[in-house]
Amino acid sequence: MRRNVLAIGLITLLIGVTIISISSIRVPDPLHSTSTMFKGKIDNKSRTILVLNDVQKGKNISLSVIPYNSFDLINIKIINPKGTLMFDQNSSQEFFSTLAPTISGNYSAVLFNLNNQDIYTNSMFGNSILFDSNKHPKFEIYTIFIGVIIFLIGIAICIIWITLKFFEMLRTKTRYKQLS
Repeated sequence: MRRNVLAIGLITLLIGVTIISISSIRVPDPLHSTSTMFKGKIDNKSRTILVLNDVQKGKNISLSVIPYNSFDLINIKIINPKGTLMFDQNSSQEFFSTLAPTISGNYSAVLFNLNNQDIYTNSMFGNSILFDSNKHPKFEIYTIFIGVIIFLIGIAICIIWITLKFFEMLRTKTRYKQLS
């Protein structure tokens, strides 16, 4: 039983590392690629702010905005760490833009609802390497997250095995002392 737990834990660790490694081939440097996503509703005459932390100068960043309805008008702004407006455009269709940051720091994308009704949007703001040639987020991002989750589950299973082994050793020690 306990060997089965250890075997399951080690196999889970191996699967997690394999998924992360294979997915990382298509997304270079995944641990240093940042992104933020928003999928939901923007209320009437309100805004949503997507913040991208630790952007490095010279590494392109991209913004993808997909409104659920083509009649939804959105004002899209990108602001650099100094508060300077880098980009300002209205759009009612799928929108994609890539910028080369001039300074390092935290960048913000502001999506402002220009309609008199609530709108729904699917947006992603992140490093350009996280988008494919069709300007959609790469699916490898999600497989990397799944690989990390499987890896953490493997660690938890191994910790459970260590705990069970510790209690078994403790029980045999106390049983040995009682017999002597």
